[in-house]
Amino acid sequence: MTLSQTSLTMTLKGQTASLTATVTPDNAANKNITWSSSDSSIATVNASGTVTAIANGTADITATAADGSGVSAKCSVTVRVPNNVRNITLEGGKSIGIGPDRDDISQIDFSKVTFEIKNTSKSINIGGFSSNLYSASVSITGLTRGTATILAKYNGSVLLTYNITVTSDWQEYLEYASWRHTVESQIWTSNMSLKDKMDAAKNYIQTHYIHKDGACPAMNIYKGQYADCIAASGFMGDFAKDAGTVSQYGSTLTGQYYEYLVAASSAGGHTFNRILIDGEWVIYDANPPHA
Repeated sequence: MTLSQTSLTMTLKGQTASLTATVTPDNAANKNITWSSSDSSIATVNASGTVTAIANGTADITATAADGSGVSAKCSVTVRVPNNVRNITLEGGKSIGIGPDRDDISQIDFSKVTFEIKNTSKSINIGGFSSNLYSASVSITGLTRGTATILAKYNGSVLLTYNITVTSDWQEYLEYASWRHTVESQIWTSNMSLKDKMDAAKNYIQTHYIHKDGACPAMNIYKGQYADCIAASGFMGDFAKDAGTVSQYGSTLTGQYYEYLVAASSAGGHTFNRILIDGEWVIYDANPPHA
């Protein structure tokens, strides 16, 4: 009897792998197999030869002929789940990329890694996502003093948890936020509906800026007179957040909507918003007029 693998390394709790036993001779009267694990607290195996990683350690998975002959074959399984919590300290205004790589976890398709952002205090900004054969990462920038958590996931399972602490405020961002709040005090009133507020924000952008391709992000150009569709979408998204609702960002090239502006702008085409108002998504294109 032989097994399809004699050794196996698994790096995720709950990860599975299939073993196949080949019984000889081909004309053996009884080809039934019994599977067993030397330590089911580390790795288990079912009747089909599917191995499941449970905890760090090493266990032998044995296939035994059911005919009573005692013939068997073993596969040594090593479960090596890395410490999956990372504590990150970041100054306001500083940017870093975080995410799993081959040193953390092997034998996965990094293009399928996703990131779940828990940023209720709005302490960080998401700058973009990337992946290659060896890693996956998300770029973040510290905005204001506070904390955030990012979960790197693979096939629904958490690979790594990043606890991020922003230790200081980014003064330039605070100035941009202060400008927004000043504008809002001028264009919004307490009895306005959410839709009226968003309409007023769109009108403000289109009457105070002129379209210019390649303009910088909203935070860098709000004091100037030029903005492109990306900057305008950034303004609208921030006004929506200030009003207590959610904005997504659309790309005319893909026809899809994204949670983060950078994802929509990277997708190409014209960028615009859809904003959740009274349970329904409403399209807003605040791109300023051309000169």
